[in-house]
Amino acid sequence: MKQVATQLKKRELVKLKIQKSALTSIETSAIAHNVASLTGSTLIEVIGHTFTLYRRRDSKAVGKKS
Repeated sequence: MKQVATQLKKRELVKLKIQKSALTSIETSAIAHNVASLTGSTLIEVIGHTFTLYRRRDSKAVGKKS
C-alpha cells in the first residue's frame, strides 16, 4: 500500500495489475476496492486483472520533482 500511495502522490492515475496466482479466492474488483479505500483514491475501472486508481494531487506536490 505504501508504494501505491507514493505513486499516487507523483501521478494522479495509477494502473495496477494483479498476478493470476494471487487471485485464488478473491476477485480483482474486491482487491481494487480495498486498495482504493486504503489509499484514499477513487477506483476508475477494472478490466480483467488490471485496475486503475485516481487521486487528485496536492497543490504542493504539483511543482515538485523527486
